Amino acid sequence: MTTTEATTATGAEPTAPAGPRYAAWWRRAVASVADGLLVAAVAWLATGSVAPVPFRPVPWLPLSAVPGIEPDGRFSWWTSGAVALLLVLQAFTGMTPGRAMVGVRVVRERDGRPAGLPVTVLRDLLHALDWILLVGWLRPLWHPRRQTFADSVVRTEVVRARVDVPVPVVVGVATVTAGALVLSPAVTESGETRVECTLAPDHASGLATVSGREPGDVWVTRLGIRRLSPARPPVVLSWTLAPGADPDGTTLDVAVVEADGDAAWRSTVAFRDGAAWTDDVTQVPELTVPRRVFDDAGPGALVELTGKVDGTSEVLCVLGFGVEAAELPPSPRVDW
Repeated sequence: MTTTEATTATGAEPTAPAGPRYAAWWRRAVASVADGLLVAAVAWLATGSVAPVPFRPVPWLPLSAVPGIEPDGRFSWWTSGAVALLLVLQAFTGMTPGRAMVGVRVVRERDGRPAGLPVTVLRDLLHALDWILLVGWLRPLWHPRRQTFADSVVRTEVVRARVDVPVPVVVGVATVTAGALVLSPAVTESGETRVECTLAPDHASGLATVSGREPGDVWVTRLGIRRLSPARPPVVLSWTLAPGADPDGTTLDVAVVEADGDAAWRSTVAFRDGAAWTDDVTQVPELTVPRRVFDDAGPGALVELTGKVDGTSEVLCVLGFGVEAAELPPSPRVDW
């Protein structure tokens, strides 16, 4: 008796093949965060930035860059290589390290095979749709096929997959290490050059000193890994008031002067109502000059600070960084 006859005789129905087991949303989220942490760790080791360029969209990943110390994003072939490796792994195996850790795979709807490189790259680009109000990232929570907008467009699914036990363990340890590197507090240290001019007692401007600080090399340490930061903090100009003096009505004109005497950058600080203002609405305790200004000005650039009181202009101080500050000029009139 054939198998068909035996099945008919017993009255049992043939068993339908089981459908795909779609990955739960939390598994997709953990996989994306894990891949993002791995790329961010490579980016930090390569460039000092935990927000790499290019950066795979991972909306749940908290970054802990130090403002002014670690840049927002810098190009690196190491970082680009890490992103490309993730795309290739997903294209031909359906998995990335993060997906292997949680046991999920990206496959084509029609046959359950890996999507291939063109579709994988297009899918990553189309994740821009999922960024809109983050609705696309949350869509797998209610969609019958657990698809994001990008999945629906390119016809891919994220399904459960069996992975050898050592793989999730190894990837998990690597991800935890990368996460600790990226998310741990950064300890920074830097040297600086400080130059200062002391004004005559009872100076009409009401200022006692004018000074500048040029930050030196900045080192960032995370988990015992110490590296030179590519960030270039600005030069900071500050001032102190003479005891009991009232600087209201004083204007401090600041110019970065090139070696040939041309002004490469200018700004103005006005003292009124007991505070310093750069314009009608911006109150500042000190003035910052971007480092690119000095880079553009070239060697020998100086900072010239001119005070204006009751219509009279006087050069208060000329600051040079890396060399000793210039002597105070003999109070010439300056026309701006």
